[in-house]
Amino acid sequence: MTGEQAKICKGCGESKALSLFHKHKQMADGHLNFCKSCFYAKSKARRLANPEQRKEEYKRLSERLGRMTRQEYNEKRIKNGKGRKVSSNLYAQKRRARLESSPMSELDVFVVEEAYRLREFRKLLTKFDWHVDHIVPLNHKKACGLHNAHNLQVVPAVWNLTKSHSNMDKYLGV
Repeated sequence: MTGEQAKICKGCGESKALSLFHKHKQMADGHLNFCKSCFYAKSKARRLANPEQRKEEYKRLSERLGRMTRQEYNEKRIKNGKGRKVSSNLYAQKRRARLESSPMSELDVFVVEEAYRLREFRKLLTKFDWHVDHIVPLNHKKACGLHNAHNLQVVPAVWNLTKSHSNMDKYLGV
């Protein structure tokens, strides 16, 4: 041992460096009495000796945390009629309703139409796809952008698809 503290393992009886013991706040020196290798061997033996106990413990933990089994999840999904297609349709429906309910000024209508014209023009010139993108996403955890003239830009489709619904900051280095 080169200056590092040592401790005697209660499992193997050897004197080992403290770094070879798991930390434990309730012990006087802050480490368990069994070295890591003895602790793993002891835990493995206990698991192999009592497989039912381990299953019960997992079941209790799942109930406490509110986890469902795969079968329960599938039954709930079928019961609610929520598959991937249904939930995506509901999302699209809510998004359309939000867009329709937000009033657009004459300027907004003009800029949106102009952005779509610009998209088609760039597509003809460059021979690859362009998208009309919302600078601040319409649906995001931290911010909710608007469908108006100040929040639109025409960008390459590849770039927009990688951006998804994240903010522009990571692309602008802000």
